[in-house]
Amino acid sequence: MSNPASPERLDKLVILNGIDPVLSGKLASLSIESSVDSTNSAIQRLPVADQHTAVILAEQQTTGRGRRGRRWHSPFGRNLYLSLGWTFEGSLAELGCLPLVVALSTARALSRAGLNGHKIKWPNDILLDGRKLCGCLVEMQLDSKGCSRAVMGIGINVDMPESEAGIEIDQPWTDLHSRLPDCSRNTIAAPLLEELIKNLDIFTSKGFAPFVPLWKQLDGLYGQRIEVFASERSHKGIAAGIDASGALLLDTGSELLSLHSGEVSLRRV
Repeated sequence: MSNPASPERLDKLVILNGIDPVLSGKLASLSIESSVDSTNSAIQRLPVADQHTAVILAEQQTTGRGRRGRRWHSPFGRNLYLSLGWTFEGSLAELGCLPLVVALSTARALSRAGLNGHKIKWPNDILLDGRKLCGCLVEMQLDSKGCSRAVMGIGINVDMPESEAGIEIDQPWTDLHSRLPDCSRNTIAAPLLEELIKNLDIFTSKGFAPFVPLWKQLDGLYGQRIEVFASERSHKGIAAGIDASGALLLDTGSELLSLHSGEVSLRRV
């Protein structure tokens, strides 16, 4: 377990040496910042030509953000804050599934680090024992050439003392050290980047279909009664998986609704 007075620092060489050389060779760049507003914003400030497969990690984010503008608490040296840029040439019909691919890649990396029992709460939060462990934020932009540029940000609570979180986190949360006290941010970053690169290549060439079996294994909502808030309306029903576009399926008893990422929030009832 890390010393609270001396948190482990991110190390570029340790991370790169932990990645399969074939996969690390696909990275355009990897940089570690002491403090940034957010790693997603830092990627977006790069020249467009340099964003594809660029990776930025930070010791601290001053205005880290999650889905729907929520703040992501980002204390110095405690957690993993990582963003990866990716460009999809031409139109990819299943880009709505990209947040799910990012969540699955993160979940797989956590499994490789020795974690078990974690689940995905659609579309891309990772829960452990019902508490939030990780969040992902995918931001997309279509350029004038018809290419889709994505920035995928991942925040993993690694070693978050109660005193750091205070009252800034408005939902139950946990960290990796509660289950894996000896885990390292550097050794988590390496498999995370491997999974992202490998799976984004698969997604680009084959779409979401190859990921459906793994999603079914890690779907933390399937079969549960939930309430969905969307467009100032509330819907109650049973979570019934996802459709081909990555939308959440909600069985209300009278109809099967398809609800898309960014439009809803979920609460178990």
